[in-house]
Amino acid sequence: MRPTGHHIIAEFIYCSKDVLNSKEKIEKILSDGIASAGLSVVSIHTHKFSPAGITCLAIISESHIAIHTYPEARHASVDIFTCSPGPEKPFALLNYLKKQLRPKTLRVGHVCRGNPLEIKYADWMEGFSTVGFEVRYHVKKIVHSSRSKFQQIDIIENDNFGRMLLLDKDVQIAEKDANAYTKNLVMPLVASGNSLEKVMILGGGDGAAAAELMQNGAKRIAVVDIDKEVIAVSMKYLRKINRNVFKNPKVKVTIGDAYRVVASSRKYDAIIYDLTIHPEAFIKIDREAYLSKLFMRMKKSLNSGGMVTVQCGPEFDYETCRMMKRILKKHFIDVNFSSSFIPSYCANWVFASAKKK
Repeated sequence: MRPTGHHIIAEFIYCSKDVLNSKEKIEKILSDGIASAGLSVVSIHTHKFSPAGITCLAIISESHIAIHTYPEARHASVDIFTCSPGPEKPFALLNYLKKQLRPKTLRVGHVCRGNPLEIKYADWMEGFSTVGFEVRYHVKKIVHSSRSKFQQIDIIENDNFGRMLLLDKDVQIAEKDANAYTKNLVMPLVASGNSLEKVMILGGGDGAAAAELMQNGAKRIAVVDIDKEVIAVSMKYLRKINRNVFKNPKVKVTIGDAYRVVASSRKYDAIIYDLTIHPEAFIKIDREAYLSKLFMRMKKSLNSGGMVTVQCGPEFDYETCRMMKRILKKHFIDVNFSSSFIPSYCANWVFASAKKK
């Protein structure tokens, strides 16, 4: 069969906030965009989700267009499928939507429909990114691949980095440079001279941070992770990274939502934030509001003078770095930021430390 259409798949990242949760605005933008591109509307159907999110589907004479918004993440996913002989009209619509939604980053895929399709990289895995570049990792061997209740879990073996853990295609840790990452979370606590009698790690299901803490004299460690399968897989396949730390009686694992667990926690000398800085897939409110409440709860769970250390994401994610500065300075004192190049991330990574009054 000859190609019979053009399918544009686009991700609009960091869009204008005031549009994404308005049914009326999304409908108008789509309707006006279709007209401006020279396409013909048959009907438009829209649904507003609670508490946030819009799905807007336009049936057009040439096929269909769909927009789904994630206001809490300032993200919109767009599908434009037309039977037009060329791609000019669908790209004209894409450009119109870009002007209206004003994303800071735009990812676009273009597929000619009708021919047999097979798009894959058999021995490469592309890492998740919200910044202006993406990284692909050579897969020497797939060690493990499964889908848990919460996420896709992959462990691959790479020529340079050894075994690597990826969650939803986002690299978490690699054998080659695990120490480079975990030392940035642990050493500020050690250098402070404060007690490490009782330390909590939020996230850290790979066990790397807990292993580094044990090596530096921590007495009791509480690891809080929402996904028990990450811990099970890490215990089985990532022993070079975690050094069997989960079998140590000084390490207690709690499976649960960090937001809820922290609220009921007793006083700790230090808390390490080793969770994602992009929790949009798990929350239904604005990211900064959610993280601010979480760090307020962390503060309440610390002893006087207790410390937090935080992974803040890549240096190029300027918006997130500015957000973390606002949040930490709101709740803590002696806030310090540093960056360190993590080879397996192919980026300078930002870390922070702060103290409770």
